[in-house]
Parts: sequence; structure tokens; C-alpha cells
Amino acid sequence: MKKILLTFTALCFLSHTAVAETVVPQSATKSLNVTVYNNGLGLIKDSRSVDFTKGKNTISFMGVSAQIQPETALFSGTGLTTLEQNFNFDLLSRHSLLKKYLGKQIQIMTTNPGNGMETKETATVLSIDSGLVLKIGDRIETDYAGRLFFPDVPANLRDKPTLTIDVNSFAAGKQDVQLSYLTNGLTWRTDYVAELNNDETALNLNGWVTLTNMSGVDYLNADMQFVAGTINRVTQIRPMLMKATRAFAAGADMMAENSMAQEQLMDYHLYSLGRKTDILSNQTKQLALLSGSGIKTEKEYKFENLVPRFRPRQATAHKIDMKSASVSLKFDNAKTSNLGLPLPAGTIRVYKGDSKQRIFFVGEDRIPHTPENEKVKLTLGEAFDVTVTGKETNYVAFSEKSYEASYELTFKNAKDIPVNVEYYQSFPEEWTVTASITSTKPNSGQALWTVPIPAKGQTVLTFTVRVRMP
Repeated sequence: MKKILLTFTALCFLSHTAVAETVVPQSATKSLNVTVYNNGLGLIKDSRSVDFTKGKNTISFMGVSAQIQPETALFSGTGLTTLEQNFNFDLLSRHSLLKKYLGKQIQIMTTNPGNGMETKETATVLSIDSGLVLKIGDRIETDYAGRLFFPDVPANLRDKPTLTIDVNSFAAGKQDVQLSYLTNGLTWRTDYVAELNNDETALNLNGWVTLTNMSGVDYLNADMQFVAGTINRVTQIRPMLMKATRAFAAGADMMAENSMAQEQLMDYHLYSLGRKTDILSNQTKQLALLSGSGIKTEKEYKFENLVPRFRPRQATAHKIDMKSASVSLKFDNAKTSNLGLPLPAGTIRVYKGDSKQRIFFVGEDRIPHTPENEKVKLTLGEAFDVTVTGKETNYVAFSEKSYEASYELTFKNAKDIPVNVEYYQSFPEEWTVTASITSTKPNSGQALWTVPIPAKGQTVLTFTVRVRMP
């Protein structure tokens, strides 16, 4: 019984014995991997070298993300058992120091504006809620503007976000450990730059990763990876409030040495930079993602629904004032078109040179995640020289839900070259159409006419539609 009691007493003594804290600074990092997802989530894998004593150790990882999700932290190393984790985000500042010294004494320094003499006094911190309130001798002062002196920095205030981990080590000595965790505040998007050739039949495409770090910590000499795709999250975790400003990196990396390597990761696509880089807190930088040249391209002029889908009986005859055609570029994301790469969602900005090869911006559009062998369509704007006008030429009502209507549309082309215009018109339920130009049916509720227009000329399309609603 005595032996059992002694052992229990010894354990109690050991459990209350103070364990020295081992501070592991960012400079101890041996390798750092940062993986950024489309939804503002980052995965950090930080390997550092740590000195352990045998038994219980308190390890403080300095410089973790200020927006770390502590419940996701995973600390690993050989012969180690994790006992407890604490995320310390009460950072050192004037306000946090004053908060720790509420009801306690500090030193203050007052300067006489007349002679410049300085007087040092002892003051008690009474309140900081709506401004600083101090008791100095027999007087109370508010919003004191002099210099404050604190005896020391409280142990639980850190100058950087810190994750403190209590671990049990089976042996003493130095070894490499890895801390992995998820964090908010890291975002990336894809931005593309496309340059059209002179005859607008091909383009060169460069894709960039635009990376923004609002997580509150620098990631230095890091391996960077980016995951394209939508990751399911169980709950939306609200990021901690931080005062931060977004600053664009001075001189963003202009064309990195190589495009990123890409591979499939489950049902997502993973892009790896292939070299180390720094991403500073409150910084945006651009990294080359992919490139393609001589991508075969088609230009499309398009009009949609120039006449009503359904013409109510009491409506007046429909007139079409002059409208401009929308201009689109289409290309296949296929190797046969000189591309064939998984394209993450992003904005494609298109440029074209004039007769003197001066580059001008001609439009932009956003694409969704686009796998290989899918089509890409970019709507850039409206054509100045390709227009249409029109009118209703006849209308016969058979009932409230049945009628026949005729239309005349005049398509004009002021360009020096002929163009084809795609005209899509939707109709309800049951319909038949006869026209001066043969139409096709992209789907059961739509007619499509391809209208050729000569250079500096016009083409008239007439059609009659019979509609019957159920």
C-alpha cells in the first residue's frame, strides 16, 4: 500500500512540475509547403527542427497563421505523443499590454512643454474601455498622452501568433517535426491573358495564378501548390477579425521560368509551382500557371430573341430598333487546337494589335473550370459594324393562345470583309416556322439561322412562325 501511495504522490508531483517552454522560431523551419484552395482555404505543412527532453515538453511554434483553424492542427514526429494544444492569438500591442495591467501599476513620463523637463511618476491603470484612465497620486487622468513604461511583458502575450503544444517525448535529443494545419486568409484565382493574331484565327494564351495572403504571417521559401475544384466544407468557419490591407506586390513576377506542373488529385486538379517562393503577409503576387500558342479560334457574331417569344393578342406590332451583334471568340480546349489543358475558372482578357502592332484591350469574359476537350466561349462586347433592324409584317390571331406572325429582319455589315451572323430565336411549346433562309433547331424551343452578310452589304431574313400554346 505504501508503494502505491508513493507512486501516486510522485505522479502528482511530476504533473505539477513546471515544464520549460521550448520556443521554435520561424528561422528553425527546414521545409514549408503551402497548398491553396479555390475557397479561401490554405493547408500549411511546416517542418522544423526541435530539441526535446525526455518526458513532457512544451513546444511553442512561433509564426503560425493568425487565421489558423486550431482544431485542424496535426503535430507529428517520431516517438512523440501530443497531450494538449493551445493557440495564442493575444498579440503584443499597446492595448493588450494595458489590458494585462488593469488594476496594476506602471511608470509614466510627462514632459513639461515650457522647459522640456521630464517627470517620471507611478500610475495605476483603472480603465481602457473608452480611453485610458489612470490614477496618478491623488488625481485621475483620462486619455493620457505621455510615455508609458511597463515592468515586463506578460508571459501570455506574444509578438507573433503561436501554437503551443504539450507533447511527451520517449527520448531526448533533436529531431525534425511537422506541424500541419488549415487556415483562412489564403486565396487564389486564375487570370488569363490572350493575344489574337492579325486575322483573328488563332491566339496565344498565358494563365497566371493571382495569390493573395491575408492570413497574418509571411510564408518564406515555400513550395506552393494550388487545387482547382470545389472542396466540400461541413461548416463555414468565420475567420478571426484582423486589421489588414491588401497591397499588390511591387513588380509582380513577370513570366516565371516555367509553367506549373499539373496532375489529378482525386476529382480535383493540383498545380505545383516547381520552385520555392515567398508570399508576404498582406501581399498579392502573380505566378505563371500555363501557356499555349497558336490556339485555333473562331469569331462569332450573334443575335438572340429579336422578336417576342410569345406575342400576346393585344400587343402592338413589334418593331426592332437598331441593335449591334455580340462578338464572341470560340476555341476547343483540345490538343488538336494546340491547347488541351485543364483550365481553372478565371477571367480571360483579350488583346489585339493594330496595323502598327500596338496592343489594345478588346474585351474579357469569365470561364468556369474547363476540362480538356471542352469548348471555351468568350463574349467580348458588341460589334460596331454588324447590326440589325426589323419589324413585324403580319399578325393573325386564331385564339388567345394560338397565332401566326411574320417578321422581316435586315442584317447589315459595314466591314470590308463578309461575315456570318448567328441568330437564335426562342419560341414556346408548339411552333413551326418557314423562312427565307433555312433554320436549324439547337433544341425543341429554339430556331437558329446562320445569316451570311456580304462586305459593305446587307441580308434580309423573313420568317413566319405559327405558335400554339397548350
